[in-house]
Amino acid sequence: MSSMFSLLLSPATYAVGGAVTVFCLLVYWLALPTPIVGVPYDKAASKKFAGHAGELMAWAGENETVFDWMAGKGKEIGSPIYQLFLQPFARPTVFVTDPRECQDILLRRSREFDRAKYFTDLFVGTIPNHHIVQPTNDVFRAQRKLLADTMSTGFLQSVAVNHLHNQTLNLLSLWQIKSHLASTSCFEASEDINEMALDTIWAVAFGTDINTIKTQDNHLRNLSSPPPTLSNGSISFSKPTLPLAFKSLMALSDSITAAIRSPSPRIGHALYRLKPAFRTAKAHKDRLVADRLEDAKQRFLARDSTDAMINCATDNMVRREQQAAEKEGREPTYDSPAAKDELFGFLIAGHDTTSTTVMWGVKFLGDRPEMQMKLRERIRGAYSKAVHEARVPTAQEIFDGHVPYLDATIEEVLRVGLTAPGAVRITTCDTQVLGCRIPKGTDVFLLSNGSGFVDEDLFVDQIDEKVRSQSSREAKGRLGTWEKGSVKAFRPERWIKVHEGVEEYDSRSGPTQPFGGGIRGCFGKRLAYLEMKVLFTLLLWKFELLPVPKELSSYKATDNLTHKPRQCYVSLRPLESGRKDSAAQAQTDVQIQHLCQRT
Repeated sequence: MSSMFSLLLSPATYAVGGAVTVFCLLVYWLALPTPIVGVPYDKAASKKFAGHAGELMAWAGENETVFDWMAGKGKEIGSPIYQLFLQPFARPTVFVTDPRECQDILLRRSREFDRAKYFTDLFVGTIPNHHIVQPTNDVFRAQRKLLADTMSTGFLQSVAVNHLHNQTLNLLSLWQIKSHLASTSCFEASEDINEMALDTIWAVAFGTDINTIKTQDNHLRNLSSPPPTLSNGSISFSKPTLPLAFKSLMALSDSITAAIRSPSPRIGHALYRLKPAFRTAKAHKDRLVADRLEDAKQRFLARDSTDAMINCATDNMVRREQQAAEKEGREPTYDSPAAKDELFGFLIAGHDTTSTTVMWGVKFLGDRPEMQMKLRERIRGAYSKAVHEARVPTAQEIFDGHVPYLDATIEEVLRVGLTAPGAVRITTCDTQVLGCRIPKGTDVFLLSNGSGFVDEDLFVDQIDEKVRSQSSREAKGRLGTWEKGSVKAFRPERWIKVHEGVEEYDSRSGPTQPFGGGIRGCFGKRLAYLEMKVLFTLLLWKFELLPVPKELSSYKATDNLTHKPRQCYVSLRPLESGRKDSAAQAQTDVQIQHLCQRT
């Protein structure tokens, strides 16, 4: 026993204990945040082990979001620029909420701000060779050219819009069946919208069908019994086994969600990649992409191949590589890792953005029947020939059509729905934002989900013009600001200007940044707008969106790759040719009643 006490009290024991204590204190000290001098911050969080990481994880676990927490911290700190401590052993992250400064950084300060490491960490595990993970360099510019033509007017008009039109009609066919089976009840729509969006972008990317929506359509046409009504009053439709391609692509998309919700996105994604389901999905995806590239290559190797044969983005990529190789006197490279990742990235980005915006759109319009009636009137007025012939507008009619109020509605859905609640950049040199020095290598979040964008601008009157950058000062007045008292409201009219009695859509009416901006802005912006134009045109042509019960119409959201509504139910009333919607019919009934009273 005495020998044990002697050991415990020996100098060696004290030395080891002291070393462990010093090591633990050192680790604790290193994990404490080191604020950037001059940038406002939460002093209490700066004294916590790992800073805000624990608070953020608790919030995300309870609320399923992260970006609204980030914007809320700015209000607490009371500044349009502030820093948060999101990860232990890492430098702070800076947040900017002032609309003019956000736009200035995105559009005019690309030499000082590049694609952030945070964004790279989200995607590098899934598409490591895509241009989205590259800094702005020659590799980035070269890879972005691989699919550049897919955003040209020629491709969108001759190829993309036809796929968009066909896949939208598939969804509306499915909803025709569901609305008949549901009668006046509502049903959950987010999965249908999600699956339609993937069917659509798959068709644009590869020129073939994975038939997710058609699989369900065929299933519901052969039901042996009526679908059950759930306790919340909605109708539950059974689902068939969906195509393996859809399941694989969704598994890979879910891996990015895992990264977003992790304090360390790169580590979070690395852990997700250990799952057998991820490896299986990736292997299947690799085969799918390789098969489509091989199919396009074989068709365009034929002597009689022409540009007229292009029916998808893969065709376009192969044809352009074939022409470039001939011009440069080299062998073409059709299936490089970069080419494969560009195609898959095209799928991921094109799928999530559009599906999320459509989900918000059907919610906003379903809750606002008079606004929906106004939009339907504008749409029908733009396609009077289709109305006269009792048919839906064709793909080319919609492409050529001009409906300013529809453009305004789509923009307002993007603004208020916050499909993309912000952009992220990294400083490439020591610089300044709103008078604060920001060191090189700092991630800067440019949030569009708070002050000045979808909320009253709390700080604009506090900002001295002298602390803004020169380019920001020179841009003053180029972009409008939202009228006080109505910023939070969903009001498409804010995007409309009337000139000599004619409505015109004005994209510069006020601040919004759903697709980022500048050289690192969203590549597929034009395709996304076209897809939403086609879908809302045909949807409102064929159906009236009725309000659903309040308990099924929550506006709470979840942050995945985009900011999605947790609930998306629809109640549909089919509109036959010439049949008025409920709001229009009610208006007519009132007019008839007044006429009867006068007579």
